[in-house]
Amino acid sequence: MPLIVNLENQLACYSGHEQLWGRVVFHCPNPIEAQDVRVIFTGRVKAKVQKVKAAAPSATYRSKCILFEQVKTLSSVSGGKLQRGTYEWPFEFVFPSHVESSAKWPPKHPFRSDGDHSLPPTFAVEVDDSQRKVHCAIDYRIEAQISKPQKSLLGKKAPLFSEAIRLNFLPLSAQMEETDNWENLYQRQQEEVFTVKSLLLLPENRGRSLKTQEKFRSWLAPKQLPRFDFRASFIYCNRVVQGSPVPCWLDVTPLMDGASSFPYPGIMLQSVSLVVLCQTAARANKALMGQMDAEVDERMEVLSKTSLGMPVLGQIDLNEAFGPLIFRNSDVSFSTFNICRSYRICASFVFECVGKTLEFNVADLAFEMVANALERNVISPMEQGTTYNQVFEMADTTSRRSSSSESYEVEPPSYPSKTAVYELPAAGLEKAK
Repeated sequence: MPLIVNLENQLACYSGHEQLWGRVVFHCPNPIEAQDVRVIFTGRVKAKVQKVKAAAPSATYRSKCILFEQVKTLSSVSGGKLQRGTYEWPFEFVFPSHVESSAKWPPKHPFRSDGDHSLPPTFAVEVDDSQRKVHCAIDYRIEAQISKPQKSLLGKKAPLFSEAIRLNFLPLSAQMEETDNWENLYQRQQEEVFTVKSLLLLPENRGRSLKTQEKFRSWLAPKQLPRFDFRASFIYCNRVVQGSPVPCWLDVTPLMDGASSFPYPGIMLQSVSLVVLCQTAARANKALMGQMDAEVDERMEVLSKTSLGMPVLGQIDLNEAFGPLIFRNSDVSFSTFNICRSYRICASFVFECVGKTLEFNVADLAFEMVANALERNVISPMEQGTTYNQVFEMADTTSRRSSSSESYEVEPPSYPSKTAVYELPAAGLEKAK
């Protein structure tokens, strides 16, 4: 390519406030007419929502939002000619940490509508269910453009040349804090008390089956039966580190207050199930074709065990009892104007006590996925071509075309950003020696 963007201090990943500097290099093979040379630093979010009808996508809705945009004019040619040769122009930016957009998205859960929230991470995913198909992408790029002279007022034309490099971003808010007891800080629990009434709770009846006459008497006078209460608690962390086991525990505690049996009977865990629901939500705002929202759940089974016959008492670490509880697709949690990524955990436990089966279910317990802080090593210009694939492979599913060539089939409403435009003091060209 005759146009090259060299970022001289590129990092593997950014988190905000870092300085970026580099040079735009243009090898001009022949004299060309040009308007100006620009470098544009942008963050943008794109979502596509499709209805699924008869197992095939039908109507398509799209949305696009500019999170921030900074433009620097490196040289104003104003219709003059760039002569044959090699040109270089330096540039410098500061990576924002918060959205700088004035997009007027209506408030709606789980999306953000405030215009100054933290920038979301680099992201790309395509998910679907029986009703919706969703494709989302968030990218950050520095793009150089050499534009044509504007000879009419009919609209902006595609640039003569353009080239972009993409940058990986992970906000500080999505990174795990450096603390020794973070699991304890973010522990939550949900509990339920179970009551067992049976003649089998009597010491003389332990280890045998009830006769038909005893079962009939129990059915006629349930209030007179011996009673035993116990509490089951599911304890989990509402912050989970990417690629790490889901920290969760089961606590079974006998409640002797009000119980009419002692010693307390054995409690057996017969089955356990643990599922994580990863939700990708997207919306296309009002346009000529209306609007469309989608919330697609990916169900990931983390643990499923049956016929256990396992005695339980006190607190049990499920990772120690059944092995590491790890699941795939662990993108960090975030929410922005038109895309949201969130997680919920659902668990089910079946107990048996004196022949009675009791089920303990917890559902839709929200938790946040966070990341370990990445080492941000400086990358040389020679390594820039391979950086993108090495750091965030998921993000590589987005289009690599330059922004000037991307378009939607149906354009969504315009959401202008607070665009910062800079012009270097030296308006003339700098021709490399």
